Amino acid sequence: MNRPHHRLANGLARVGLLVLTCLGANALIQAAAPASSASAVFTDSSAAGLAGTKRVAITSVLVSFQASTSNRTDTNGILANKSDTEAKMVWPTMDPAELGAITDEIYAQLRTDLAAHGFEVVPEATVLASPTYQQIVKLAAFSNFSKYGNMEGDVMLVEASSLKPYVPFSLEVGTFPYPFKGVIKGWSSKDTGGLTANSTYYTADLPKLEVALAKELNAHVVKATYLVTLGSAKAGTSGRMFRAGSAHSGSSVTNTHTAEIFPQVGIRATHTRIAFRTPTGKPKGQTTSRAKPVPAKDGDVVVTLAQPLLGATDLFSFTSASQGKGVWGLAPGADMKFTFTATLTDPKAYHDEVVAMAKAAQEDLLALVQQ
Repeated sequence: MNRPHHRLANGLARVGLLVLTCLGANALIQAAAPASSASAVFTDSSAAGLAGTKRVAITSVLVSFQASTSNRTDTNGILANKSDTEAKMVWPTMDPAELGAITDEIYAQLRTDLAAHGFEVVPEATVLASPTYQQIVKLAAFSNFSKYGNMEGDVMLVEASSLKPYVPFSLEVGTFPYPFKGVIKGWSSKDTGGLTANSTYYTADLPKLEVALAKELNAHVVKATYLVTLGSAKAGTSGRMFRAGSAHSGSSVTNTHTAEIFPQVGIRATHTRIAFRTPTGKPKGQTTSRAKPVPAKDGDVVVTLAQPLLGATDLFSFTSASQGKGVWGLAPGADMKFTFTATLTDPKAYHDEVVAMAKAAQEDLLALVQQ
C-alpha cells in the first residue's frame, strides 16, 4: 500500500510465545532461546587478596530488576525515505513487596553460601552498629525501591530490607549503570530520595570508608550486585522510495516496520558480581574505563559473572500498542513505535526462578574464592 509523502506502509510485531496484531499485520511466533550455563571470572584481581582473614561483613545486596528494554533502527534513508522503528518492552507495574521478598531471600542465601565456602560472616547487627557503616550510609545511601536506569533501559533498584542501598563511586563502575536510555516515561525516583546519576559523583570517599570498615571489623566488606533481565527487543525497517518522473506519478514511499520482543527472565553477565573490599585495600579505590560498559571494580577482589543465566519465557502476558509520527523524516524520535507492556502472570514462579538463578550465580562466583 503506497501513501504519497508518508513513510509508513505497514507494521509488523512479533513476540516470543505470544501472538499479537499491530496495524493489521499478524504477529509471528518466535521460539525462545535455550537455557544457558554460567561461569565466573576475576576482574583484575585474584583470590590471593583475601588471604588476610576469612571474616566477611555484608554491607549491600542490591538487585536491579529490569523494567524496560528497547531497540531502535538507524535511519533507512534520507528525506522521504528516512524512517526509523523503535520496539519497546516495558514492565511498569512491578510489585515492590514481591521484589523486596526476592531480594531478602537472595541476601539470606548469600550469607549461607559464604559460610558454606569457608567464610565467617560477621553478624548483621555488628555491621549496622558500626560508626563507619553509618558514615557510608550518610554519604551514599538512597531510598529503597529506587527507579533508575542503565544503558539497556529502566530498572528498579532493590536492597535487602535490613540494609541501606548504596552504589559504588562512579569511577569504579564504568558507563553501564547510568540512565542514558530511559524507556518508561517518568521512570525516576529522584524527587523521593532515589538514586540519581549526579549523586554518584560525590561519593569519592566510599572506597576509603569501606577499607576503614574492613579494618574496624577485621573482615572483608562484601557487596553483591545482581541484574535481573526482562528479555530483549528488536526493531527493523525496510522500504523504498519512488521518485517523481518514474512509472509512478508523484513521489511516494513504502516502508515496512517490524518489532520483535523476546521475554525471558535471566541474570545478566558482566554486571552481576560479588566485590570484596579488604582491610589492606586501596583507599582511593579502583578505576574503570569511562568510554565503554566494562565490568565494575568496586572492590580489591571482584568476581564477575561471565555468562548469563537464562530462565523461563512464559511468566508474562503482553498487550501491544503502536504509534506513527512525523512526516518526511524531519520529526524527532522514531517514526514508528511499538510498545509491548508486560503483566506478571505467575509471581510465585517468577520469585522462585529469580532466587534459583541468583543462587546458581553465587555458586559460580564464590567457587573462585573458596576458603
